[in-house]
Amino acid sequence: MDSGDSAAPAAGDRLSGLDDAALGHILSFLPATEAARAAVLSRRWRHVFPAVHTLSFREAERPFSVGYPWFRLCSYCERATDDVRAPLFATGLGAALIGRDRGARAAAAPLRALRIAFDEYGFLGGDARGAVDAWLTYAAYHAGDALQVDLRLDGGLVCGREYALLAPGLDAEGDGGGDDDDQALDGNDDHGGEGEDQIMPMNGDYLEASSPAAAAGEPCPEATAYVTPRILFSCATLRSLRLGGCWLDLPSAIALPSLDALHLTRITGRRGAVQRLVTACPRLADLTLEACNDLTELSVRHTHLRRLALRCCHDLAAVAADSSELRAFEYRGAVPGRGFLSMPRPTKISLCTLDFCGEEPAGPPELGFLQPFVGVERMHLTSARLGRGVVGHGAGAFSRGLEFPALRNLELTGMLPEDDDAAVAAVTGILERAPRLETLSLFFLPEPHLVVTKPYFNKDYADEEQLHATHKLRYGRHAAALAVPDVEIPCLRERTREINLVHYQGAMAQRMLAKFLLRNAPVVDEVCCEFARGPLSIQTKLMEEIKGWVMNKSANMMFF
Repeated sequence: MDSGDSAAPAAGDRLSGLDDAALGHILSFLPATEAARAAVLSRRWRHVFPAVHTLSFREAERPFSVGYPWFRLCSYCERATDDVRAPLFATGLGAALIGRDRGARAAAAPLRALRIAFDEYGFLGGDARGAVDAWLTYAAYHAGDALQVDLRLDGGLVCGREYALLAPGLDAEGDGGGDDDDQALDGNDDHGGEGEDQIMPMNGDYLEASSPAAAAGEPCPEATAYVTPRILFSCATLRSLRLGGCWLDLPSAIALPSLDALHLTRITGRRGAVQRLVTACPRLADLTLEACNDLTELSVRHTHLRRLALRCCHDLAAVAADSSELRAFEYRGAVPGRGFLSMPRPTKISLCTLDFCGEEPAGPPELGFLQPFVGVERMHLTSARLGRGVVGHGAGAFSRGLEFPALRNLELTGMLPEDDDAAVAAVTGILERAPRLETLSLFFLPEPHLVVTKPYFNKDYADEEQLHATHKLRYGRHAAALAVPDVEIPCLRERTREINLVHYQGAMAQRMLAKFLLRNAPVVDEVCCEFARGPLSIQTKLMEEIKGWVMNKSANMMFF
C-alpha cells in the first residue's frame, strides 16, 4: 500500500484500506457524479476517481417550458432554462473525463463503459455535437479489453401507438389511437419535437441539402440531428453499442470485430445504413431494433445470433435471420403477414415475446409467421383484447394447425371488457394447443377512457379520478352464480400447477374467466391474484370468491 494518502486507515474504516483498483471498481456501480463526490470524503479518496472504469451520466429533468419557445413564464425563465442547466451537465461530464487523467498517482484505469442519457439532445445548446464527439472519442481511445457505449439522446417513448378496442359504436379512432398518433409513427418525430434550438453539425461528414447525393434523393440528416463520429465504428474492443436518436454516419470500412450486442432506437441514416452496420458485426449475438422507421428489410446471417428483438419498426416488411443459435425472439408492432419472417425452425429457442400494438384486428389474425416458434417453452402474448386479440373472433389461427407441444409458461396480456362474452372460448382455443402448460399468467390492462369529442376549444377532458375509474375494483351480487362452459382442457386437468391473475378488478368477464380456469384445474398448487385498486371490503369479497373456485383447497393462495 502507498504511503502518505494511502496510510493505514482509521479504526473501523476497513473500506479505505482497500487499494485504488478495488475502490474504483466499487465506485463504478454509482452514477459518475456520486462517484466523484467520494473525493471529498478524505485525502485517502482524493485520487480514487481515476480508477473508476464505468462512467454513467443522466441529464437532469428539464423545466417543463424548455423546448417550446412560444411558452415562457418570464424573461428570467428564458435566460435561465436554456443557458444554465444543460451546459452544467455538459461541463460536469467533460470534467469527469478529464479528471480521470489529471492528478492520478498512476495511469487511469481502462474504460469499460460510458453511458450517457439525455432527455432531449437539442436542449444541450452550444457546440452540442462537438461535445458528444469528444466524449465518444475519449471512450474509443481509452477503451479497455471490452468497452460498452450507451448513448441515448432522446428520452421519449419508443412508440406512441396505443391499444384500441373494436366495440359496437366505437370506431378505430375513437379510443385514442387516432390520426395524430399514426402520423407520429410515420417517423416525423424521430429527431425531437418542434421548437428545439437549431444546432448545426460541426463538421462536413454529413450530406448537405445541396450535395449531389441529396439531389439524387439520398436522405440527409436534419440540422438538429446528432451525426455519429466515424471513429466509433473502428473500435476493435467495442463489445456493446447502444444508440438512440442518432444519424448513422458509417465509414467505408467498418471494423467492429468484438461487437456482440447492438441496440438501436430511432436511428436514421443513408439508405441501408442499419443493414450495413448489422452485417459488419461478425460476432453479433444480441440485436435490438426499436422504431427504426427507415428500415424496410433486414437480413441477419450471423451464426452467433442468440437474441433478436424488433420493436415498432413499422415499415419493416421482411426479415431473414440465421436461427441456428437463437434463444429468444421479441416482436412489437402490427400483426405481420405470412412472408414477414424467413428463418428455419430454431432448435434452441426458449422464449417468444409478441406484442401486437395498435388496433384490435377485426377478424382472426394471420399468425403463420409463428410457425418457427412452435417449440418454445415460454411465450408472452400481448394484444388489445386478451385472448381474442391473438386467436381472433372465430376459431382463430391456433385452431388451424399451430401446436405448441413444449410450451410450459404462457403469459397473456390485454384488455377484457365487461361485456366480453367470448373470453373463455378465446383462451380455451390457446390452451388446447399447449398440452404441457404448467404456468398460466393473465395480465388485465385497463380499458381506455373515452371522452366525448366537441369543438376544439370546448372539449371534455377527464380528470385523474375519471381516468382510473375504468380500472377499479367492482363486485356485483347478481353475478355470484356465474355460468361457465363445461369444457375439458388436458393441460388444466393434468399439468397446470400455477395460475396468476394480475390487475384483477372483478369485472364480469374477468370473473367468468377466472372461475372457468380454477374450476378446471384440479392439480393447481399455487394461485396468485393482484387486485386493482379499490376498497378492502370488495377485495375481501373477491378473495373469498376465488378461494371457493379453487379445486385444490391445500393450494398456496396469495392475494395482493
